[in-house]
Amino acid sequence: MLDEKLKERYSRQIISKSIGEKGQEKLLKTKVLQIGAGGLGSPCALYLVAAGIGELIIIDNDIVSLSNLQRQILFSEEDIGQSKVQIAKKKLSALNSNVKINAIKDYANEYILRKYVSDVDFIVDCSDNMKTKFLINHTAIQNNKFCIIAGIKDFYGQIITVNPKVSACYQCVYSNPGLEESDIAPLPVMGATPGILGTLEALEVIKTALGLPNLENTLLMVNLLDMTFNKIDVVKDNNTCICSH
Repeated sequence: MLDEKLKERYSRQIISKSIGEKGQEKLLKTKVLQIGAGGLGSPCALYLVAAGIGELIIIDNDIVSLSNLQRQILFSEEDIGQSKVQIAKKKLSALNSNVKINAIKDYANEYILRKYVSDVDFIVDCSDNMKTKFLINHTAIQNNKFCIIAGIKDFYGQIITVNPKVSACYQCVYSNPGLEESDIAPLPVMGATPGILGTLEALEVIKTALGLPNLENTLLMVNLLDMTFNKIDVVKDNNTCICSH
């Protein structure tokens, strides 16, 4: 049950016919494992915490640098040289003390993901490389967890929501997890691009938790130069993909 303070805090969500008090109570019970606290991770974490999820676990091994500040809106100049996840925990807790924030300063490898995935409802990919995205996709399917994966470059982005063993997965879109440009060299990024895609990731968590329409079996392509949003239907590979086993 929501007490009076929680009703006031989330009042603008509660009056939505798509959410209501029961929907808000669902959000309060939702646990999210977020990989990355950078360009995608900053807005994603801010909106998840503001919306009132129950728990957010953030994994990132990086420290704040000057070049991050153009797009990673959780951080400021005074944070340079400090751990991203520790700064994130401090600022997110100040935003909403009702949300449990768990900050893990480590690399998102198979061992670490397996350690924290069992007790969450969602895994959200806010990483900047294909290798990690495929690992997150695989981990979500193996552990039957909803997964949201997004990627960005310059003025462009894409996002998909994965319902394990039900919908198409990230590997149905990209069947060969080979070495990508983003794994070997920095990509150009317009700061607002990860801001929009990270916000969409938070929205996908919220909608999926509430049973609302989401991006299952759909890759949303975002072109911010043309200001166009195109949906591409993704067909589940029932023969060779990991999501069919």
